[in-house]
Amino acid sequence: MRGCAMQETFYTVPGCPLRLALVTDLHERPFDAVLDSLRRNRPALICAAGDFVYARPARSGSKLREAGVLPFFRVCSELAPCFVSLGNHEWMIGAEDAALLEETGAHLLDDAYAVQELGGARLVLGGLSSARVSEYRRLRAAGCGMDKALELAFADRLLPPRLSWLDAFCAEEGFHILLCHHPEYYPRYLRARPIELVLSGHAHGGQVRVCGQGLFAPGQGFFPKLTSGVTDGRLVISRGLANCQLVPRLFNPPEIVYIG
Repeated sequence: MRGCAMQETFYTVPGCPLRLALVTDLHERPFDAVLDSLRRNRPALICAAGDFVYARPARSGSKLREAGVLPFFRVCSELAPCFVSLGNHEWMIGAEDAALLEETGAHLLDDAYAVQELGGARLVLGGLSSARVSEYRRLRAAGCGMDKALELAFADRLLPPRLSWLDAFCAEEGFHILLCHHPEYYPRYLRARPIELVLSGHAHGGQVRVCGQGLFAPGQGFFPKLTSGVTDGRLVISRGLANCQLVPRLFNPPEIVYIG
């Protein structure tokens, strides 16, 4: 990744049956250093928890092709099983892009889950899509124009994600891993559920970090609590791989996280 040094962070989560990589907030940035890290550390599973594109609409055709991220997921899928969930920047991802992503070998979890037998463990992997994604789709299905749907979906108000499918996800036998881009969803919607591991990003580490404290995060405001590290022994938050804010990242290097 040009112009910045990416940090590799390693966490141990009790009961986690294998080594996995958490990749978030790529935002269409160069990814050679990310792939080099994945090749070197050889995780058994790669989890991409949202915001791999930037929230501009595609000029024509596929957003994923235009953003240049399909080769990233193709290589990830060659290295290990790769599962992907949708962050707030993926509001435009539709059936065409979902099909292109699946063609790379990656598995899209869009308010859905899958069971994977890996390394002798039964993994139940879910992807909780950003509420911005589901709200935009709802508005468009109701006949709202694209610009108005975006304005309403991204208004400064609290939107709940689609939660109804989580009951079936939690009822599956196995080790549950939920890709959930927004860490602020955890205390509101997920803490009481029997999910062994929740993987998040979104907060960009609080953008500017002073004495280990981030200063601002979307969805949490100033001096946010959930920007990095491990909470409750099961919520793992990556500081992400890129910067798309007006305020640059300070004392806050991009990060890829390994969990085992």
